[in-house]
Amino acid sequence: MRPEAQEGFTLVELLIYMLFALVVLSIIGGLLISSLSIERDVRSASTAADTGQLISRSVQVGVRNASYVALQNIDDTQFLLARTAGTTSPVVWACQAWFFTPAGGGTVYTKRLSPAAVIAPPTGAALTSWIKLGDGVSPGGTPVFGGVDGRITVALAIDAGENLPVSINSTATMRTLATRSDPCA
Repeated sequence: MRPEAQEGFTLVELLIYMLFALVVLSIIGGLLISSLSIERDVRSASTAADTGQLISRSVQVGVRNASYVALQNIDDTQFLLARTAGTTSPVVWACQAWFFTPAGGGTVYTKRLSPAAVIAPPTGAALTSWIKLGDGVSPGGTPVFGGVDGRITVALAIDAGENLPVSINSTATMRTLATRSDPCA
């Protein structure tokens, strides 16, 4: 029989418990690191999809409500212009433009002027008065903006970090017949 002062764990028992704790913590740490990596990938893809949908939705709303749409390809950039009627009475015309530039990884900007005024393709410092809709944009196999007879297509590939780019393809059609009384250009 051992004296009462000598009761407790032996060195071998403590080493076994510590080894067991180390194995359990290693497994839990691995799961945590894996879940954080997956969360980062999902967040990148979600952010890219949100950016693409924002750009696509902006163009769709503008073109659908337009009475005039014009598309210009200028070197590697594209300039899309739409004239829309406001919802007030009397009608106040507005001009909205979208500008894609491949510089800096590809960026899409927009600008809206109401009442309608001339919006020209931006150059250099003029982009500071434009709103950036998204960056990391590249053409989705075709030009970002395409169009025929009041029908505008948007084809984007948005950078999603380490994931594959997120592709967005949509089409918007003018609801009214085109009129040439365009105060935007």
